[in-house]
Amino acid sequence: MAAMGIPGLTEHTATFSDRAIDYYERRAMGDTGLIITGVCLVNSKIEPWEIDGVSHLVTMDGHWKVCNFIQLTERVHDYGAKIFAQLTAGFGRVFPPNVIDGAESEPIAPSPMPLFWRPNRMARELTTSEIDELVGAFGNAASIVKSSQFDGIELHGHEGYLMDQFSTPLWNKRKDKYGGDLTARMTFVLSIIKAIQEEAGPDFPIIYRYGVEHKIEGGRTAEEGIEIAKMLEESGVAALHVDAGCYDNWYWPHPPIYQPPACMVDMAEMVKPYVKIPIITVGRLGYPDLANQIIGDGKADFIALGRPLLADPDFVLKARRGQDEDIRPCIGCHQCFIRLHHLQSMSCAVNPQCGDEKRLEITPAHVKKKVMVVGGGIGGMEAARVCYLRGHNVVLCEKSDRLGGLLHVASEADFKRDIGRLFSYQLNQLSKMRNIEVRLNTEVTQEIIRKEKPDTIFIATGSKPLRKTDIEGLERTPFVTPDEVYEGKIPAGSKAIIIGGGSVGCETALYLTQKNWSVVVAEMLPTAAADLFRANQEMLLNMMKEFGVELLTQATVRKIEPGKVFVRTAAGERGLFSDLIVLAVGRQPVNQLAAIAKGLVDEVYVIGDSLSPRKIKDAMWEAFKLARLV
Repeated sequence: MAAMGIPGLTEHTATFSDRAIDYYERRAMGDTGLIITGVCLVNSKIEPWEIDGVSHLVTMDGHWKVCNFIQLTERVHDYGAKIFAQLTAGFGRVFPPNVIDGAESEPIAPSPMPLFWRPNRMARELTTSEIDELVGAFGNAASIVKSSQFDGIELHGHEGYLMDQFSTPLWNKRKDKYGGDLTARMTFVLSIIKAIQEEAGPDFPIIYRYGVEHKIEGGRTAEEGIEIAKMLEESGVAALHVDAGCYDNWYWPHPPIYQPPACMVDMAEMVKPYVKIPIITVGRLGYPDLANQIIGDGKADFIALGRPLLADPDFVLKARRGQDEDIRPCIGCHQCFIRLHHLQSMSCAVNPQCGDEKRLEITPAHVKKKVMVVGGGIGGMEAARVCYLRGHNVVLCEKSDRLGGLLHVASEADFKRDIGRLFSYQLNQLSKMRNIEVRLNTEVTQEIIRKEKPDTIFIATGSKPLRKTDIEGLERTPFVTPDEVYEGKIPAGSKAIIIGGGSVGCETALYLTQKNWSVVVAEMLPTAAADLFRANQEMLLNMMKEFGVELLTQATVRKIEPGKVFVRTAAGERGLFSDLIVLAVGRQPVNQLAAIAKGLVDEVYVIGDSLSPRKIKDAMWEAFKLARLV
């Protein structure tokens, strides 16, 4: 299990909360071999990581905390798993914005430089004595880690964090012993490794996680990354956890749905011939057959999974049993990361129980009910699944001839393949629940509700694209919606204009360009795809640029007529010729049945897009949380 941050699951004493321990224990129960904790500080004085005086990161700085840490390690060990603590020297130039804004001290870095999240503020240069103090803190932390019965340590030398900054000339301009050529720039890292070995012993295993190349101008090159691997092996590191990228191109270290599976395996394969120690690979590897093939082909020695283990803590157990179809897939949406940025606790869009395993446990209902679910999209399927697991009698009615709803159009593009995997998973789960009665081609009416007499109704009838907006000529001009694009209901032609540059409009543009359309996107806001997590947004916009999509931001569509769209931008007004006009300005809920149902049934829940058009996460969470209480 790759390290992932757990803010919201830590105590104010910078220790693991009961929820955090439950979270890691649950992954151990699922047969994960090695669990690496989220990043832990070794010192909270030089770079205070606090909001309103409360730490949001576990800090390995006091031996009194061993009694907390050992609760975690013992419970993980109970299931035969191993656990390493991931340690960091700090954030430096990538200090989080919500902490920067409330911090009393100046952010620090190897050399003076602008902060990534707040470029108008400068990080001050660490003094040599402060660096020496940090090195000593790693020795102290190693003693605490070993006393707490962790099985080893992973050092976070990746993604442009402080250790990475020291080893990279782009960020390290120092003139003392900690700066200069590669050997000098690695002094900080190698001193940390030595301090750990002196305190924990030379046989206490250390994994070093780093990016072989940063993939940005002036950042680490692959050649230097290989030299670093050799130096780390010589220092006594037990394994290398190989990655790529940094905050400046987040879609590498945090690969979104648009990245292909195994997107960073070539990094591991590049390093492997130069060292004898094991290589761990990571990056969109939540596909058991692919993971096995990578190991079988000798491209890496270990597979690290991050978000796939948030989505399904039993990933390994199911893969071992050959039950791949029962693995709930990660969809690369980064809702997990969005929650952290909003100071919410760790969780997952497709698994609401993640990070709240005990409280959100599915338990048998005290009273068995007849539950009618209206609508077979993602929310309806999830409500039916959870209600069945609680012991209710479930009838799932779907107006069309197939379940899935919007998942069909959402997964049509190759770069959204994991949405299709989620649909297949949900469909497979329902198919195994023999007592769920699924009625296709059934439009639920007042008469059907009266006849069925359900105790509870879930209205999950979804949404439909908006076909009206304040644009002159819209009512007289042929246009299509993104749904119709994916359904193939478009005319022949070569030039398309998409009105609306949210994520839906941008993805539709990319889809059309891959089918050889020339596409222009007009978006009113200063930034397109603003509804996505930063890594997803950046990669989508880069892909659009790569495929030649012309993006007009702060653009107002003033008027349209057959074959032409008039757009006003800061540069003036343009008349754009088009064979295809796509209106991507949002969706509206379909929930007319709700008022009728509330007049006939005491317990009525409106969920997902039928309540308000939003994300997959919202439909899944509403369905799960309400169904577990019915």
